[in-house]
Amino acid sequence: MSEELYDEFGNLIGVPDTDVSSDEEMDDQQTKLVVRQPGLQEVFGADVETVIATTDAKDISEPIVEPEVERNFKIEETELPETFYSKDYMWKLSYLPERVRNIALVGGLHSGKTAFLDMLVHETHNLDTPFAKDFKPMRYTDNHTIEIKRGLSIKTSSITLLMPDFKQTSRVVNILDAPGHVNFVDEMAVAIRLADTAMLVVDSVEGMTRGLQLAIDHCLLTNTPMSLNISKIDRLILELRLPPLDAYYRLRAVIHEINQYIASSELVQNSKYSRPTKLSPELNNVCFSSHTLNFCFTLRSFAQKYVTNSKLDVDSFASKLWGDIYYADKKFTIRPENKAGAANNRTFVSFVLNPIYKLTTTTLTKTPKQLQSYLESVHGITSIHRSKYQLDVQLLLKEVFFAYFGTVSTPFVDLVQYALSPVENNPHKFNLLYKSTAPETIANEISKCDPDGPLIAYVAKLVDSVDANRFYAQVRVLSGTLKAGSSVLLLGENYSPEFTDDIKVQDVRRTFIGCSRYRINVEGIPAGSIGLISGHDIDSFITKTATIFDTKFKSESLDIFKPLDMISKPVFKIPVQPAVPSELSKFIDGLKKLNRSYIGCEVKVEEGGEHIILGYGELYLDCLLHDLRLLYAGVDLKVGDPTSRFAETCLDMSKVKIVSESTNKKNSITVIAEPLEEQITKDIDSGVLVTNVPQRVLAKELRTKYGWDSLAARSIWTFGPDETGTCVLNDDTLPEETDKARLSSLRDLIVQGFKWSTREGPLCDEPVKSVKFRIIEASLSSNFLEANGAQIIQMVRKACYTAMMTATPRLLEPIYEIEILCFSSVVPALNKLLDKRRGTITKDLPVEGTPLYKVYGYIPVIESIGLETDIRMYTRGQAMCQLVFSHWNVVPGDPLDEDCYIPVLKPAPINSLSRDFTLKTRKMKGIEDVPSLKKYVDTDIYEKLQTAGIV
Repeated sequence: MSEELYDEFGNLIGVPDTDVSSDEEMDDQQTKLVVRQPGLQEVFGADVETVIATTDAKDISEPIVEPEVERNFKIEETELPETFYSKDYMWKLSYLPERVRNIALVGGLHSGKTAFLDMLVHETHNLDTPFAKDFKPMRYTDNHTIEIKRGLSIKTSSITLLMPDFKQTSRVVNILDAPGHVNFVDEMAVAIRLADTAMLVVDSVEGMTRGLQLAIDHCLLTNTPMSLNISKIDRLILELRLPPLDAYYRLRAVIHEINQYIASSELVQNSKYSRPTKLSPELNNVCFSSHTLNFCFTLRSFAQKYVTNSKLDVDSFASKLWGDIYYADKKFTIRPENKAGAANNRTFVSFVLNPIYKLTTTTLTKTPKQLQSYLESVHGITSIHRSKYQLDVQLLLKEVFFAYFGTVSTPFVDLVQYALSPVENNPHKFNLLYKSTAPETIANEISKCDPDGPLIAYVAKLVDSVDANRFYAQVRVLSGTLKAGSSVLLLGENYSPEFTDDIKVQDVRRTFIGCSRYRINVEGIPAGSIGLISGHDIDSFITKTATIFDTKFKSESLDIFKPLDMISKPVFKIPVQPAVPSELSKFIDGLKKLNRSYIGCEVKVEEGGEHIILGYGELYLDCLLHDLRLLYAGVDLKVGDPTSRFAETCLDMSKVKIVSESTNKKNSITVIAEPLEEQITKDIDSGVLVTNVPQRVLAKELRTKYGWDSLAARSIWTFGPDETGTCVLNDDTLPEETDKARLSSLRDLIVQGFKWSTREGPLCDEPVKSVKFRIIEASLSSNFLEANGAQIIQMVRKACYTAMMTATPRLLEPIYEIEILCFSSVVPALNKLLDKRRGTITKDLPVEGTPLYKVYGYIPVIESIGLETDIRMYTRGQAMCQLVFSHWNVVPGDPLDEDCYIPVLKPAPINSLSRDFTLKTRKMKGIEDVPSLKKYVDTDIYEKLQTAGIV
């Protein structure tokens, strides 16, 4: 071939004239080849879109063809998994509410709730996932990407299972797996709100933790019955290697500690908790479990193993397996003859722990052949296949204990069957949650819990779809059946009988039974059950909670179910904004979705236009920002420095009476402020003192318990800034000095001004706490035009500000209670670490029967940023801490002191903190001036106060 056709690198540069050549012509040097270039459609096919891009069409870092991004942030089964029961039968059985149980699994972090639920899932589902992949729990109810990466639950997940009891009676059990981390207590509150009984899950080694205490406190506050699951029994055997008797003492200590905490609660002591307060195995409200060994048992289930072929009564024998009861010479006694070795003859040690220890030791030490022979000859276990004896010992332990104990679900169902059914708990649940007194027609339907009755239900939370583009509403039905395709009356959480705007007739598109990673599409959700609903506008109309009524109740005087009672206060906050200002609309839409998804978070816009997100702690806000950035807004964020929410109060009574006038000078009012009693503040915050009750009831409690005189107790107008606020407005005017009738006629406007002033205080627009405001004088025009809302509300607000500013105002900061689980060797190091952050350790106690220590202390929220990471690094991973809001404390220093020293780019001195926090908070909110009494009084009055040394 001619060399002119090719360049020096061998590339073709010429085009031959002919397009066909034979083998003979190929040999001829005069013959030219034809190479025809195929078209794009011939190369890639007619159904493939081809894109030709020039070099400057896109940035070099951007691909020519954008890859398809699958927005799946939750694990969801593509098809319904196979179950060992009929899903249709389970749904039909739920129409018998007496056969339904709603259980919330609550407890501390890593106490074993999700792992326990895994055992029930494996027992009822035929899953492709191996039982113990990498010997770790499958965590079937953790299906969010953050939950999987972090290894902890952040959202309450529900699953409905059909399981039998000992008599093979099937029961539908709706189980709610609540997070254990104290940052997600809002989800724990949701679980308790939906359930009829709370099962406390506690680690047998760690015992009582702060997370468990929060769960118990909320159960006591909501009058929810409790049962107990002591999990991770294997840790006593395999990790601590305690002898059986010491293991018994450890289990008894855990139960005693929990019972002691319940008995010490003020709600129990004041008889406001009407449920049984004692948890004990012989009362059949305690079970023991281990995911590692794959078992769950109660005293009744263990007694079944001994009385199968005898005439003993199961309940009678089970009652003898706990406490100071001994077994010797084939008889039970409470006074053993041989006192020296009597402790080892306790029935729980002899009949329960000894077999478990022996089975564990034999499995770990015997050869497969010896183990098989032992199990067959001693325990009659022949169900284990020969090949399974060659498994890794961790898997072999599961097989052996499953063969010995049998199913996990049967003891669990036997325990929960004695819990309250929806039929029994419906009236209590309704009376607790309904905001006002219900009409008799509605109350009667609630007591029946009839699936064929009129519909009454409530939405507890919203649940994300798999792509996070929409929400399902999680509902608890109290009466009737919530059917797919029906129209319902939907009342938002801002609805009130006076302002009926937040109400809508809504079509329910579909109804589901929620089962964590899959949903069962059903025709309806009957009374007593928990389920999911979807609709065209449900996820846009509902903000956090909602109330559902049958449309036949439209003519009734309706009210809503109360918004969720938060266990803790969201006091940790961060400012956030979009990195690209043009993406503000997407950012705001994402914030709205975030506010619906995380029921405990608060989203606010400051006066300066800055968006603020409030949560419970660093981990909570970290999860929020992850979801906002990737799921809801899909934009890059600019996140400011984290800080804390503040509050305002006063330390003394107002030093002087100052008359505040309205803008038109036709009205005047005098208000003085003073601190509210500390015990009243504490009781309102803890729920012991309920303020939204009839005036007579509240006045009586203030007289008998807190020593108020009758006149002061009867003169309370309202609490602020809301129903659970700790500021009080009192009418202390005298009839001979004030026109009481005119004052009462303007009461609503005065209350509005008071609530406005306590919602945004004078120091830095933060809520006011623990202050009693007393109206002592008032001169109000009889002309409506001269005493309208614009005049009265502003006047009262200014009067309250004036009273506070003359009563030694102070800034309050939130304080975290810190609980650290560690070894004793690191306690001195923790002291030094907390001292640097204005923190303190109040006590440290050994955990009985373990080498662990529990350290308790307090630290300001604003000083806690990065503390958890520092503790792990400082102690080399030997300590783990949890932080939960405890109380408010006065910030050192005077916020009105203009002469205090505040350095630039350096930490402020301790006595300048209050002024520093006040000015920085005002600047962040876009309030430019400094706090001063001069803003609320006339110039001549202010000068007189200065001359007198009052300001």
